[in-house]
Amino acid sequence: MIDLQKIKDISVSPNLIRFAEYLVQEKGDAQYPNYKKLDLMKVYSLVSNIWAFDFRAGIADGMPFCFSGTKVDEQYGFCVTGKCIEDCYTGKYAESLFDESYRQVYLQKKIAYTSRHDDYMTDKIERHRHVETMLFPCSEDGETINYAVGISSFTDCSFDPADKPVFTTL
Repeated sequence: MIDLQKIKDISVSPNLIRFAEYLVQEKGDAQYPNYKKLDLMKVYSLVSNIWAFDFRAGIADGMPFCFSGTKVDEQYGFCVTGKCIEDCYTGKYAESLFDESYRQVYLQKKIAYTSRHDDYMTDKIERHRHVETMLFPCSEDGETINYAVGISSFTDCSFDPADKPVFTTL
């Protein structure tokens, strides 16, 4: 279930909030949005920051991307669609990101939220970025989580060792 107030309490990102509002509208009375019925062109200005996982085979063999927007691909330096995130993201927060957040979308049927400062290599230039993400469980039948759709916000920033990452579920 998507609780907009909890989302607004944890994030001030207008794009994450707008995407959550869109998903609430699209899911209607259902508990979860149906990924296969989403028309992302209704939020076309956000599409470059949207990505999705295919959970139809579970998560034992990884979490494969079934969609990735251009800004998401730019962060990795290649198109991640069709690849498992475990093979793409090798950053310092991989274990926490996967275990405490993304896998919990499938296991607990909850929204995953992360906020972290991370390093990315782009065109052989290392950049430090603040990355804020939300990943929403999706279901075709209202019970089984078979997809998850997420949005990320990437902001260039300077490194501050006092900033602690957040990995949680809502």
